[in-house]
Amino acid sequence: MTTNQSTAEVNQPQNTENGSSVASSQPTVKYPSADTLLAMIQSEYDIEASRKRDLETRTGVLIALLGALIGFYATAIDFSMFKKANSSIEYLCFTLVILIYIFPFVTFFLSMKKFIDVLQTKSYKRVGIGGVSEESGVKPNDELSMKLAESYRAVVMDNEKANDVKALQFKKGIILMYFSLIGVIVAFIIKQIVTLII
Repeated sequence: MTTNQSTAEVNQPQNTENGSSVASSQPTVKYPSADTLLAMIQSEYDIEASRKRDLETRTGVLIALLGALIGFYATAIDFSMFKKANSSIEYLCFTLVILIYIFPFVTFFLSMKKFIDVLQTKSYKRVGIGGVSEESGVKPNDELSMKLAESYRAVVMDNEKANDVKALQFKKGIILMYFSLIGVIVAFIIKQIVTLII
């Protein structure tokens, strides 16, 4: 009985030492939330890429529509009626009408310029493959995920600024297009009035 007890006492510290060595051999996680942060920033990266595509797609459609409107308006207006002016007052009135006729052309082309600015290539950044190496392959997963998340964050912030500029140009183009359409309506109303008077 005494022999068994002494044997258990000898084995007990050995088991404790083995348990502590197993616990110490487990790697410590420096960034436990790195995978969550990486997934979140990758989602934001995809959102900005989708935002860029949507802006450029809508801009392409509006450019085609503007081109059709410019062609229609150019063939619809008639300057021949201005030859009938006889007095200085009529010349002054016809000059004002001409300016009203020209206004939609100006806003058409300004709107077109804004839309073209949206389609111009901006300095969009990518994460790239520079960090893919054997050295990165042996790093702990949490450290690598955190490093990637930081790289994605810098890229997303730059792309967000570029998309904000595109969105601003798109908004200005839309406003100018509205003014163009209002100008076209006013020009046609004045054309009908002048035709009735003359």
